[in-house]
Amino acid sequence: MIRLAPRLIAAIAPLALLAPAAAHAAEVTVSDVAGDAKAINMGLALGAFLGSGAPDGPIFLDAPAETSADVASTTIDHARKRLTLTMHFRDLVEVEGHSVEFRILTPEGRYDLSAAFIGGRTESAFSPARSSVTVSSDGSVTMGPESRPCRTVRARYDAAADTLVASVPTACLGEPKWVQVSAGVTRTKVTPQADGSANVAGYVDDAFRGGVSMRSLGRSPKVRRG
Repeated sequence: MIRLAPRLIAAIAPLALLAPAAAHAAEVTVSDVAGDAKAINMGLALGAFLGSGAPDGPIFLDAPAETSADVASTTIDHARKRLTLTMHFRDLVEVEGHSVEFRILTPEGRYDLSAAFIGGRTESAFSPARSSVTVSSDGSVTMGPESRPCRTVRARYDAAADTLVASVPTACLGEPKWVQVSAGVTRTKVTPQADGSANVAGYVDDAFRGGVSMRSLGRSPKVRRG
């Protein structure tokens, strides 16, 4: 199965919202609009992803019946030793093909934390964001935050509780004073056909914004370290 939608979100949704000035308490829960998940027009999305020109129609379509990709709320627990992100869905009835891409922003840099349920199990990954590259006036290049060993990244889907819980040690983030989070949710479903082909359906949601934007992802408030 091709994981089109997470790559699509990464390609078309650079972080562009202004950050709030004040940092909130060490644990913050942010609610999302119910029923705002979108279906992906797969043909147009593939064309946009491959750079074949402006899409002839909307890429995202209303999908109020899609509950598995529809975020209800996200809790950010920025404890001293570990950052834990708990995402609640409206009704997580379909887990296979589900994935969440978190972008974690800190005073030092940006990090990616992802979780996906593929082939009956959860896979997770963590890394400094590739986009954190700085070119100085003298031409020198800095490749973002220094990569740190991070062997205890965790992620777990719980369909009965309608949740995904993902966490990373704060040491892997440089033990920052605050974090700010963006998150894109994707669910893809592949249905084999009798002729050997397959129908692919995709759904997306932005955890911190009503609906989905092609220009940016929403952001949580800044959450200070406990």
